[in-house]
Amino acid sequence: MRIKTIFIVVSILLLFQVAPLILSLFSVDIKTMLLADTFGEEVSDDGVLMFETFSFVLSSVIIGIICLILGSLSIRNLSALRRLSFLLFVVMGFLALPDLIFGISGKPTAPIPVIIANLLTMGMLFYGAKRGNI
Repeated sequence: MRIKTIFIVVSILLLFQVAPLILSLFSVDIKTMLLADTFGEEVSDDGVLMFETFSFVLSSVIIGIICLILGSLSIRNLSALRRLSFLLFVVMGFLALPDLIFGISGKPTAPIPVIIANLLTMGMLFYGAKRGNI
C-alpha cells in the first residue's frame, strides 16, 4: 500500500477522533454531553474551564499533526516516508496510551470508536513504516 494513501486515511481518522473535542469548543450541548459522560451531572466551573483548556490544547496538537502528515505528502524519498510513518506511529501510541490504561482500569476515557480509530491509525502507520511504498 502507498504510504501517501496511508497518510491521507490517517489524517481522516485523526479528524474523526478530534471532531467531538473541536465541536465541544463551539457547541454548549456537545460540551455538556462530554462533561456529563466524564464528570457526571454536577460539574464545577473549574471542571468546565479545565475541560475547555484540555479540548483546545488537544485539538490544536491533533490539527498540528494532521498538518504535518499532509505536508509530508510532498516527500518523495521512500526511506524518509517510512521513518516518518514510524515516528507518527510512536506519537499516536503515546496519544492512545492514556485511553488504553484508563479503559482497562475502568476510569472514564474516550468513547470506544475513538479508541478503535486510534488503534487502527497506529496499525496503518506501523504497516507504512514496514511495507509502505511510494
